[in-house]
Amino acid sequence: MSRPNKIFIGLVGFALTAGVATWLSPAQAQENAPTPKAMSAFRVCLATDKAGVDCGQAVYDACQAAHEQPDTTLSITECSMVTHKAWDVILNERYRALIASSPPKLKLKLQKAQRAWIVSRDADCDAVYENWIGGTIRGPMYAGCMVEKTSERAKWLKEMRED
Repeated sequence: MSRPNKIFIGLVGFALTAGVATWLSPAQAQENAPTPKAMSAFRVCLATDKAGVDCGQAVYDACQAAHEQPDTTLSITECSMVTHKAWDVILNERYRALIASSPPKLKLKLQKAQRAWIVSRDADCDAVYENWIGGTIRGPMYAGCMVEKTSERAKWLKEMRED
């Protein structure tokens, strides 16, 4: 193959890879939100406080059921990010409640910890995304990381408030 053809094929490959990366980019994956019905079911599940139950699964399943292309890389990424959004709503509610009920010194420590956690979560999940460069799995892996980190933090905030 001649050098110009190799360059052209390389550029086409790069453009396709960049297109897929943009299609599944972290910023784009965060646009969707859970439906009110899914969020309500999520809240009910969380209120029952059953050990070992993945309440986020109900949000994910509702998203997949409503998706135009269920069980595809795109829907897995989007529905995982919808699940992340649901957890993020709960996390923010729990954080605000904890801050409101905390004495000033603890409030400052919690604010500092929350800012550091956001930086850490984003760095971890960005690393996961970068680790899978060139593969369509990178979107779902990033989204799964966001769900995992955010749900863990929401649970931690609940425990902090209950202690």
